[in-house]
Amino acid sequence: MKLNILICTFNDGIYRVPDVLLPQREDVSYIVSFQYTEQSFLVPEILIKRPDVKVYSYMGKGLCRNRNYALSHASGDLAMIADDDVRYKPEYIDEIIDIFSKEDSLDVLLGKIKTEIGDPPYKKYPARSFKYEGLSRKYHASSVEMVFRINKIKDYLFFDERFGLGSEYLSGGEETIFLYDCINRSLLVKYFPVDIVEHPYESSGKNKNSFLTLRTKGAVYSYVYGKTAFLYIGKEVLSLWVKKRLNPFFTLRYLLEGMKYQRTSVKFRFNVPTKNQDIAEPL
Repeated sequence: MKLNILICTFNDGIYRVPDVLLPQREDVSYIVSFQYTEQSFLVPEILIKRPDVKVYSYMGKGLCRNRNYALSHASGDLAMIADDDVRYKPEYIDEIIDIFSKEDSLDVLLGKIKTEIGDPPYKKYPARSFKYEGLSRKYHASSVEMVFRINKIKDYLFFDERFGLGSEYLSGGEETIFLYDCINRSLLVKYFPVDIVEHPYESSGKNKNSFLTLRTKGAVYSYVYGKTAFLYIGKEVLSLWVKKRLNPFFTLRYLLEGMKYQRTSVKFRFNVPTKNQDIAEPL
């Protein structure tokens, strides 16, 4: 079983990509989607020399577009999304392949992020395996926690480019939308309490009630719940007023803005850039 690790990087992040690589093994290859806004960045020599690494580069921005570009080049049995600051261990890869080998009906695996020794857990993870069936306040999957069968995803499902960092109007939500689309396609998505990637701990002290976050929530609620989204938006307004004393008019305004955007904007139609400008000069 062949695993593609899809590494998405932007501008000078290309210099961190070599640290993501494991020692070469026959069942793992790497697809690097190198997105840049200026042509002053050079691909490290090791990425050019290693036969298990392919670098595809193009000028542009947008996290979801970067992931989609990497996914469009996937060709193995399994794929996992990676950023340029994550790390892997051989045993993580072995665990992933073993689970898919045993679970023939599994389409998408959700695993855990392991933090450095002495750091808190990356998030509060469920202790037991379960079938993921949709949006939940108890568990939210990150893209680097996902592994999927390529033949069940490629050409059918991509990340909605209206969502995610670098998008025109919203700041996130792409993982929830992607998994919702998987479920709508009758794919089996399951969480397993196993470590599959390492990432430094990040403080959750960010302002989760900013207008961008609220706008994104409104768009996600609209996408997932359709006509009943107003019910969930009402609950969100009440919850933030009671727990955070957040002005309900402020909350409602941006939640509704997100809903309106999702309903009036056109869902992206992913197109691979027509000209792949591979940057092959080593450092």
